[in-house]
Amino acid sequence: MKSTKILDSISRSSGDAQSPKTGSWRRIAPSYENRLSPCTLLCPCAENIPIWMHLVREKKFEEAWRELIKENPFPLICGRVCYRFCEAQCNRKEQGERVSINAVERFLGQYAVEHGLTTTPYTGEKNGLRVAIIGGGPSGLSAAHFLARSGFAVSIYDSHAELGGMLRYGIPEYRLPKELLARELGAMVTSLGIELHMNAHIDTTFEQVASEYDFVVVSVGAHRSRALLDDHGREFPFMSGLQFLSRVADKSMTTLPPDTHHICVIGGGNTAIDVARSAKRLGAAIVTVIYRRTEEDMPAHKDEIEAAKKEGVQFMFLTIPVWSYFDMLFRVRLECMAVQGEPEGGKKLPPVRIPNSQFGIDCDMVLSAIGEEVDLDFLGSRDHTFTSEDDVRGGRIYSSGDALYGPRSVSEAIASGKKVAEAIIARVSGSAKEPRPAALGDGDVKFYYLNKRRKNPEILNERSLTAEELRSFAETTFTITSEQAVEEADRCINCGSCIACDRCLDFCPDFSITKQDGVYVIDLDMCKGCGLCAQVCERGAIVFGKEQGDVNT
Repeated sequence: MKSTKILDSISRSSGDAQSPKTGSWRRIAPSYENRLSPCTLLCPCAENIPIWMHLVREKKFEEAWRELIKENPFPLICGRVCYRFCEAQCNRKEQGERVSINAVERFLGQYAVEHGLTTTPYTGEKNGLRVAIIGGGPSGLSAAHFLARSGFAVSIYDSHAELGGMLRYGIPEYRLPKELLARELGAMVTSLGIELHMNAHIDTTFEQVASEYDFVVVSVGAHRSRALLDDHGREFPFMSGLQFLSRVADKSMTTLPPDTHHICVIGGGNTAIDVARSAKRLGAAIVTVIYRRTEEDMPAHKDEIEAAKKEGVQFMFLTIPVWSYFDMLFRVRLECMAVQGEPEGGKKLPPVRIPNSQFGIDCDMVLSAIGEEVDLDFLGSRDHTFTSEDDVRGGRIYSSGDALYGPRSVSEAIASGKKVAEAIIARVSGSAKEPRPAALGDGDVKFYYLNKRRKNPEILNERSLTAEELRSFAETTFTITSEQAVEEADRCINCGSCIACDRCLDFCPDFSITKQDGVYVIDLDMCKGCGLCAQVCERGAIVFGKEQGDVNT
């Protein structure tokens, strides 16, 4: 490299005389230290995003994928259904728009499936310990992956016919194609030799299962819908949103009942939106989402709400159903009342009905999607409080994901499964996971070196669907191309991570920084502590401070 040639020429020109040392002037010294970027801090799975983004920039796609799956084994899944926590505080947000990390992650997941990449199996001597995982959803699958790759014999018990849990039976095909889901699970889970027990109902055999394994991880998802009650305390006789989505997913419902034109969906979460958009695809002419609060209060992801609007879903806010009946034509008459909105900045309070505001809605079907909860009845009288996901000292029955803290996002469930695997591994090995590096501080990223660069508008990957594609549950988004992935990755600052850009080496005035076998070496005898290397490191991977043990500090 150019810098090496300069060093060589200076070394030769100085003859045999010893080079003068400047290190005696130094009171503070630089050191290389990778630190946590905002995206990694906010990612539930703690992916090392700056590093795999750099590898994508270098077109090293398989290396990037293998770096990513060290922390998250399901990039194809998360690239489609994650809510992009990582992008919220991207340092590019003031420098030409946030980097579309999720789009690049989805590209890597797709690349791996299309090129037949699989995780590296465990090749050492098995530890002889057996783990039963109850629940084959994202949390249980994540725990299974990390445990199997660490020498445990893992078995998954699930009540469904196919793996995936809510990924398979809750998230519609247009968001997560089931053929791609199966391929990623095959590459990342079943390829590890994990034993599967499908259609397994262990409500009467949990104690037996627990007695046969060294550890048990309860990772059941929130598959039970909350009951919607009328004014008389009776449960409305409506199909639940989860039941509807499950029937659509397993193809037991491919069309709506005859003469079903108007469907009402009660609820404001992601399940309600998925139900409404699926009903549209099955042919409902009118779909109305009824929610008791305002649109701003809806827990559903804002992108999903906007997509539903574009597809023609209607919304009725500040409304609650109070009772229902069937008319003589067997249509549903849903009696509702208007409620008051929350005061601005106020706490979430129970809806307050507006007197004399009752009105009726005529429709053909009502679907209730007011929330989900975990069904732990199979545990019987056993205490539902287990060893938590990160406790390495407790009992041998752990819990993770929805079973631990209730319904959350897919990426949070995956992260929870990884944490419980790490706790079990640490408990067996007796060694704790290395502490995380420190986070970047204010001013560590040198924005004055960065040009504002807006993303390619094509990276916003929404598709315009034909009527036929809509009915066939075709994906509403597309995976970006390799060229677009490289272009977007090149916008990444790689905050907190050294990517060997050579700026420190090129700018050091004393030639005290050299590169040996691809590793930067600082000669402290030559470094006078000017701090220029830290100033020109635009991503903040050089820490400049007092030297440990320096008598002059």
